[in-house]
Amino acid sequence: MKEILDKIKESNNIIISSHVGPDGDAIGAGLGLYLGLKKTFSDKKIDFILQDNVPKNLKFLKGTEEIKKFEEIKEKREYDLALVVDAATLERIGAVQEIIKDLFIINIDHHISNPKYGDINLVKNISSTSELMYGLLKEWNIKIDLEMGEAIYTGIVNDTGNFSHDNVTKKTFDIAGDLIESGVNNSKIAKDFYFSRSNIGIKLLGNAFENMVFIPEKKFTYYYLPYSLLEKLGGTKEDTEGLVEEINSSIDSEVSLFLRGEKDGKIKGSMRSKKDVDVNKIASIFGGGGHIKAAGFTSNLDSESIIEIVKDKL
Repeated sequence: MKEILDKIKESNNIIISSHVGPDGDAIGAGLGLYLGLKKTFSDKKIDFILQDNVPKNLKFLKGTEEIKKFEEIKEKREYDLALVVDAATLERIGAVQEIIKDLFIINIDHHISNPKYGDINLVKNISSTSELMYGLLKEWNIKIDLEMGEAIYTGIVNDTGNFSHDNVTKKTFDIAGDLIESGVNNSKIAKDFYFSRSNIGIKLLGNAFENMVFIPEKKFTYYYLPYSLLEKLGGTKEDTEGLVEEINSSIDSEVSLFLRGEKDGKIKGSMRSKKDVDVNKIASIFGGGGHIKAAGFTSNLDSESIIEIVKDKL
């Protein structure tokens, strides 16, 4: 969109941010944008700031070392433009809201639940925000170099389940093909990112398989991970990535719910659907959202209450 580029051109101090607990799409889209703007507008001050750390399995991407964590920023800069990527709501960026609440906000996202909270909104229901970012950079005639390409490709891999979800289109494959042709190594990214679960993550996966509950009449699988167990194992929320997909991998399961206890007593929920169940609608009951077949939420309810509500809606 030319409107977005024009706003970037007239701004001097730009902040890019994305959601808490950043995944491959948040990092991929944000980093692709950050590197592209830094290369094109060397006269501008541009920061990529997140509330949380970059996950270990994404640190292979060049440029992630430049991403700043909000609580570690010692020198506060005055910004005149905020670019928020892959955040379904503004609240999803967490503490970074403190910096951008009074700024002009450009909202770039692919979640169908996005309420279009920005002053400019580019929200499209496609595979990933990284796919959307690829189109933007191309439209702006910004050459996508290898570092940007690896970031964007990783984001697409993340949100398509390594091209296994039904959000993949011919255009998604065309973009992936273009990135590979420009030098992106699919095998390297698959190994560095997609197949790089931590040792604690593997233990948690085993615990999930052992303790998950399957309800045949609902074709529904759920697993609750108390914060006390996560803490006992020395794990972090990064180590739980992908569990919601794994517990839904049974041939008999069509919907999965993964609940993770948080330090503050709240519960983070993630849902996945293989077929016709709209988990975005279910997540919205708890104030969350996302996509028809992949959604999330945070709740003050206990795990038993959440499970009963979800079961009732299936």
